[in-house]
Amino acid sequence: MSTLPVTSGPSSTETLTLSSPDAFLASVPHMLGFACDDSVVLVGLGPDGTGRASQVLLTQRINTPPAWFKAADVRNLARGAAEPMARTGATEVIIAVFGPHAPTPAGELPSARLVDDLVTALDDAGMGVKDALYTDGISRWSFGCDNPTCCPPEGRVIPAEVRTHVAAEFAVAGSAMLPNRDALVGEVATADRGIRDRVDAGIEAARAQVPSSSPPRALEAWRDTAIADVTHAITSQAPVAPEEAAKALVGLGDIRVRDTVLWDLSQSPGAPRAATRGLSQLVRSAPEGHVAPAATVLAVAHWLGGDGARANVSLDRAMADDPDYSLGLMVAAALRSGLPPQSWLEAMSGLSRDTCRHGSNRPDPAPTPATPALTPTASGLSL
Repeated sequence: MSTLPVTSGPSSTETLTLSSPDAFLASVPHMLGFACDDSVVLVGLGPDGTGRASQVLLTQRINTPPAWFKAADVRNLARGAAEPMARTGATEVIIAVFGPHAPTPAGELPSARLVDDLVTALDDAGMGVKDALYTDGISRWSFGCDNPTCCPPEGRVIPAEVRTHVAAEFAVAGSAMLPNRDALVGEVATADRGIRDRVDAGIEAARAQVPSSSPPRALEAWRDTAIADVTHAITSQAPVAPEEAAKALVGLGDIRVRDTVLWDLSQSPGAPRAATRGLSQLVRSAPEGHVAPAATVLAVAHWLGGDGARANVSLDRAMADDPDYSLGLMVAAALRSGLPPQSWLEAMSGLSRDTCRHGSNRPDPAPTPATPALTPTASGLSL
C-alpha cells in the first residue's frame, strides 16, 4: 500500500500518513469513531492536489450481511455502497472487512461474495480497488492475494506497536475512539428527567419573550439576542444552565436564528468542532418537540469536522423528534449521497450572513433527489 494521508476533515490541519496495510486497518476504527466488529468498510481515495499521494474522500461502513442474504440482495448492497463513492469523486477504494473469526482452514475469507460484488460494482462505476483486506482484530489477510510468501494462510499479525502508534496519532489530533456505535448514540441520549423538566419550564418562559411578527423591529431585536444566546451556549466551555439552554433551544427553533448560527459556524475552520460539546448538551437536555433543530445543527457541525458517524447519529436523533424537519432531511440526503463537507461550505459561501439572518420572501425550490447537491437560494439552502 502506498503512502495514504488521512485527514479528519476540512476543518482539521492534522494529517496522518499511512504507509502499510497494518497501519490502515489500525486506523479505520479511529476514522469511524468506534470499534467496527462485523463491519465492511469502504474508504474512497482521490488525488490530494499535489499529484504525489491519495487522500481519504469518504469512509463508509455497512453491517456485514448475514449468511442467509440472497445473492441478489448482496449485489444490490454492493451497488448501493459504490454510488456514494462515485459521487464524492473517488478514483480508488480500499475495502476492509472486520470480523470476529479467522478464515476457515480451507482459506475462505468471510464476506468473500460481498467483496467480489463490491469489486464489480466499483469497477462498473469507474473506480479501481486499491486493496481488499480482512482482519479478525489480530491478523490480516488479503482477498486478492494467495501467495503464501506475502500472504500466508494463517495471516499476518498486525504489530501492537503499529496499533499503539496509530492510536497515539489520532489522540494527538483530538480524535477519541469509542467501543461501539451505541456509545455514539449515548452522547446525544436524553438527559436526566430533572434536567429536562427544568429546561422545559425555561422554554415556556423563553417562548413568552418572543415578540409577534408585528412590530417587525421587536422580532428582529429578539433574533439578534437569540443568536448571541445560542452562540454563548454552544461555545461555552462550562456546563450551560437549564435556563440558558432553554433560551438557546427556542432560538434555534427560529429559522433565521438557526441559519445565521450555521453561517457563522462555516466561517472558521475550528468553529464546528468547538461547538459540538455545547450542541450535544443542548440536544441531551432538549424536551420532546425541541430536539430536531439543535440535533440537526450538531449533525452539520460533526459533518464539517469530518465525523460522519456522529453526524448520522445526531440526524437519527433529529428525525426521531421530527421526521419532517426539512433541514434534517436535506442534510441526511446529502450524507447518503456521499457529498463531502466541502459541498456545505461551498453552498454557504454563496450566501451572505444578511441573507441567512433576514431571509427572503421567495420560497426555496423543491428538492431534486435525482441530482443531489446543496444549492444556495435567496432565502437559504436547498437540496
